[in-house]
Amino acid sequence: MHVRLPSLAASRGRLFAVLALVVVAGLVAVRPASAQKVESPLELIYAPDNMLVAGTLAEINPAGRIVIQKKEILAGKDKPPAKIDARVRKDALDSLRIGDKYIVAYSMYRRDPRKAVGLVANPDGAIVLDNPGIEPALFRDTPAVRAILKTGKSEHGRESRKLVDLLVAALESPDPQLRNFAAGEFAYEPELVERLNEADRAAIEKSVRNVKNAPAPRALLLEASARQPKALGDWWKSAALEIVTTTPVDGYADKASDPASLVLTALEVLDRYAVKVPPESLKRWVRNPNPPLVERVLVMLRREAPEQERPAIETALADPKLPETTRKFLNDHLRRLDRMNERKAARKEGSS
Repeated sequence: MHVRLPSLAASRGRLFAVLALVVVAGLVAVRPASAQKVESPLELIYAPDNMLVAGTLAEINPAGRIVIQKKEILAGKDKPPAKIDARVRKDALDSLRIGDKYIVAYSMYRRDPRKAVGLVANPDGAIVLDNPGIEPALFRDTPAVRAILKTGKSEHGRESRKLVDLLVAALESPDPQLRNFAAGEFAYEPELVERLNEADRAAIEKSVRNVKNAPAPRALLLEASARQPKALGDWWKSAALEIVTTTPVDGYADKASDPASLVLTALEVLDRYAVKVPPESLKRWVRNPNPPLVERVLVMLRREAPEQERPAIETALADPKLPETTRKFLNDHLRRLDRMNERKAARKEGSS
């Protein structure tokens, strides 16, 4: 059988198009794995280019800087000055006290914007490390913190039973920064959680369900359990549903922290693994002032009970106390729904 072949130019064009699609598909396949890689707190603290120093807090600059009077170098290759001036997130300043002793992990470098990999000196000088679990890496100098840092200095220590025991104890610490540190380590050190036993998993679950704990460590551990249910325990579904269903929509009475991030994490893991959520539990969050949370709720409500999405929005819009950011988002969302319905109607007419 004779087959007519396309011209050489057309073949080349098609070949290049196919290769381009392969390359793009490869990039799409690879990018999420690298983008989702989050170093554990200890792994980041002990990275070769970072410094870990103990000292006394000498100065607080409201613009977002602190000065530490250096006392002891715990890790790092640099030779810092007697006084370390470092930039830090502003929301950490209120909990600091001049004269108290702290341990701080910081870097003098940032990623080189001109290269895919590599570091360059940071023009702003020292910056306190900031990553899930260490937000920021600025701890009160206590025996509990030093024990964790000492045990986790080596790769072997970061995967040890001794560190598990220290971190489980830290989940009950009165220091919220230490609780967050422990949660981050359990969330992002997969080799460590392989050593957990039933008592450890029960302690982690208890920490997530404890409404007196800050939302950040609870969210870290909840998301980690959803990713690694065999290692951390398969309690995450009931815990996530409990958070969505029972968390006060106006926040907790102490107003210490906004639970929106925790509720959003709970919704995301439930949505990711297709766990059904009662529509009434979803609708209670439509008035929330956090648009990403409201958007997630409406997407899930559309799937669970599509006929209830628009009435839920209209009920919220009728509330005179509705936050303006939410009102604007819901009005925009209604317009999007109208356009979607118009397109569906047009397609239906075209096919009839």
